[in-house]
Amino acid sequence: VNTVFQDYALFPHLNVLDNVAYGLMVKGVGKPERHKAAEEALSLVRLPGYGARRPAQLSGGQRQRVALARALVNQPKVLLLDEPLGALDLKLRENMQEELKSLQKALGITFVFVTHDQGEALSMADRVAVFNDGRIMQIGTPEDIYQRPRTRFVADFVGSSNVLPPDFVQRYCGQHRWGSLRPESIRIGRAAKGDGVTARLVGTNYLGATTRLALDVDGLRLHAIVPAVTKLPAEGEAVALTFNREHLHLMDEPA
Repeated sequence: VNTVFQDYALFPHLNVLDNVAYGLMVKGVGKPERHKAAEEALSLVRLPGYGARRPAQLSGGQRQRVALARALVNQPKVLLLDEPLGALDLKLRENMQEELKSLQKALGITFVFVTHDQGEALSMADRVAVFNDGRIMQIGTPEDIYQRPRTRFVADFVGSSNVLPPDFVQRYCGQHRWGSLRPESIRIGRAAKGDGVTARLVGTNYLGATTRLALDVDGLRLHAIVPAVTKLPAEGEAVALTFNREHLHLMDEPA
């Protein structure tokens, strides 16, 4: 087992090549052999020719790659990544997510990736485990975790969900159970008697490609996400909410 630390933990007094080769040096591997393995590991993370540089001469993304090469050079069966992308800006973070996925598939070893970023977990993982207070709340595929949460905690923690109380669910779906309805599953229309769930628009948040809406349904706060080009009524006006019944997931948690 090897670890890629959140703050990289590179040795500032060693050059990149010796940083990568450090684990092999501790094992007693000879200098020519360990340097050759370190060069191969640097090529694997797309940093060939960087061996003579010091960590201070590298960007954040490059230091992250060096830390990854240092962990991989020992050929571990399991690689633990402790929030390794937390210090990177958004664009670089997204690029490194893709590269880590490709690298894991190429190497065929297990990556255990720890993150507080739910989007990162959903986009990178084959299996996701959601923890709360040291207990596993749910394990499953990203789609299972997102679309079919078992508890209110999982529904509320992963992504953004409308956690619906049993009385609301019973009123519109006939079962007295807790429900989860993702904001992107809600459609917005003009309020009309008998047409959907009547709500009041209380706020909007422009997100670029989409707009996040805050809605009030008899004191219950819901959120919807609609395309940014959607024509919306003014804040304070009544709207009608509609959704497909199959998108309302009923949770295992007792009412």
